[in-house]
Amino acid sequence: MQNEIKILNKDGLMVAEKNTATAQSAVYHALKKNIMSLQLKPGTAMSTQEIASKLNVSRTPVREAFIRLQRDGLVDIFPQKETLVSKIDFSKVAQERFIRESLECANVDLLIGKFTKHDLSIMELNIEKQLVAMRNKEHSLHIELDNEFHSYMFKITNQELSWQIIENTSNHYARIRLLSVNDENIMHETILQHQKILSAVYDEDAEHAKMYIKTHLHQLEGQLQQILNTYPSYFDQNLIPDEDRFAALLAK
Repeated sequence: MQNEIKILNKDGLMVAEKNTATAQSAVYHALKKNIMSLQLKPGTAMSTQEIASKLNVSRTPVREAFIRLQRDGLVDIFPQKETLVSKIDFSKVAQERFIRESLECANVDLLIGKFTKHDLSIMELNIEKQLVAMRNKEHSLHIELDNEFHSYMFKITNQELSWQIIENTSNHYARIRLLSVNDENIMHETILQHQKILSAVYDEDAEHAKMYIKTHLHQLEGQLQQILNTYPSYFDQNLIPDEDRFAALLAK
């Protein structure tokens, strides 16, 4: 199947990549793109027949795509009942962040001595684009630029596989990050942290670069209550730590 696979919804149109090799792969990428962008919100019910009709494919590639998404932790399949977009699981957010933190800090040691003025100019330009995205309230673009900033450091060290692992194992963490950047103050703080990381790496100060990376990746903890209050239905309430759940309830 060589055509674009499209999903229409009230918020607009999301498309999978062109020239996807198979119908199953095209459906999978289209659904994943919608889930990761929150066009398909956590808890949304999806019908095999409905998706097949919208995408003009048979039900078989849709069922196969659902199975792949279940392996990714992005859907919950209840046989003979329904398939739901998985709610955000805080235990998985923590595990996914652990993987990312471990790999990013290890990569800092490889960066020292390899980072050049040319690399500095590329990453400074990225930060300038982040500032523009913040001013224009382009939240999805801000996340893309954030990812480009971090992935470039793995490119310098020829450790692109590590970044691929981060991207492939960050399905819950990535969705909560997208929720967090709806706040301009959070976006601004993120950019400041990027500037600190960049400065420390350029100065060959591995200790402070790792410290700033850890602070950057853990800033969601301070935003948790606000996110829970704003999007309570997006999370599996049974998996939220008791202290956070009760704090959120008291704040209402």
